[in-house]
Amino acid sequence: MNESHAAQVHSFAEIARGFCVWCEGTSGAATQEDQTAIWLCHLQAAALSLPEVGCENSDGLPELPADLLARATTKLAAFNGYYYRECFDPDPTLSDDPVVGDVGDDLLDIYKDLRAGLMLFDGGNATDALWHWSFLHRIHWGRHAVGAIFALQCLSQSASK
Repeated sequence: MNESHAAQVHSFAEIARGFCVWCEGTSGAATQEDQTAIWLCHLQAAALSLPEVGCENSDGLPELPADLLARATTKLAAFNGYYYRECFDPDPTLSDDPVVGDVGDDLLDIYKDLRAGLMLFDGGNATDALWHWSFLHRIHWGRHAVGAIFALQCLSQSASK
């Protein structure tokens, strides 16, 4: 990994770490919709600039520590039931029926993907962490992030009426 890639990875790792620490915190999340949207926007913007690299890790992602996962699950449960409709493929030529998303589920999935990558990163496997963050952003947590951002924006507008 070259120096500019290393700087991008370290920058992303710090944003991911901040989000994960926020998720694991004890302060109530139910009144923090704006802060949640800010975290998601920072993560999304940072992920879009991650360089593409190959993966040398055939072991997959590490298992998350049960205590951290339990703390994040508890805090993010405040967002369970923040439902919204979305289409998996927004191509207007398709006739897919919308599905229901849940901001609480979105946030927990994002947390799990980012925390596992941080474990790789903190274990000295920055290239593998980068690959997992970037790849999972494209196929999993990025979709959850933009869905949750959209839902939080709409909920904010509905609440201000």
